[in-house]
Amino acid sequence: MDKTVRLWHISRKECLCCFQHIDFVTAIAFHPKDDRYFLSGSLDGKLRLWNIPDKKVALWNEVDGAAKLITAANFCQNGRFAVVGTYDGRCIFYSTELLKYFTQIHVRSSRGKNAKGSKISGIEPLPNENKILITSNDSRIRLYDLRDLSIACKYKGLTNASSQIKASLSHDNRYIVCASEDHYVYIWKTYHDYAKFSSARRDRNDYWEGIRAHNAVVTAAVFAPNPALLIRDDWRTDRKSTEPADPLTKELQMRPSAAERKYLGEALVTADFTGSSE
Repeated sequence: MDKTVRLWHISRKECLCCFQHIDFVTAIAFHPKDDRYFLSGSLDGKLRLWNIPDKKVALWNEVDGAAKLITAANFCQNGRFAVVGTYDGRCIFYSTELLKYFTQIHVRSSRGKNAKGSKISGIEPLPNENKILITSNDSRIRLYDLRDLSIACKYKGLTNASSQIKASLSHDNRYIVCASEDHYVYIWKTYHDYAKFSSARRDRNDYWEGIRAHNAVVTAAVFAPNPALLIRDDWRTDRKSTEPADPLTKELQMRPSAAERKYLGEALVTADFTGSSE
């Protein structure tokens, strides 16, 4: 909370560079195609695109409206647009080239207690798709289609009334995971098989799996980007426990089948409010 962004390398103990802001920084994101640049959002309402080699702001813009607090930020469409989320529930899109205003979405329900709009706590683009996943403090996750800014699906189940919790995707976009204030981690299929549920709405997904992972508010949950690296080791260990004496049979048995190579499973990393991780 020192109003800075610090750049680190995992092999070094010291900070590589410090980027000073005039208010608390709430969100950062590297440009997906050019890691010389990163985006920062701050409570001063300013979105900044930083040039790392030059150690200075290349472009900036300021959120308008009564509530200017930026609470989330990211890039979408492979870096074509920068997106910020605000305290009053807006997602505002800027063209990355000049950081000029493009359009916005007011993330809210059409009626009821969530019609006013709640703080945006997470923005996650779907790679190779014109869609974006938005988490907000009305305990909802919404998938928007960027072609017409329509809502493609709304995911329910988690509790997120005030935390800076964000949903994220599995490496193949098949699943969504999100932390929750009720000590659980929730998982949804991104695209449900609605053919099995004749009465289900296609723009709602209330079918989730919950895992009680902690004894405190779960603040973060992400899928491992390459789960096979973790799961394959466990899989091989299980195979070794029943390995045959014949060397050729042993070698063949230790090779995963085509189906196993395609999908061995997912691995999750979670953390809670106390600093504990799983």
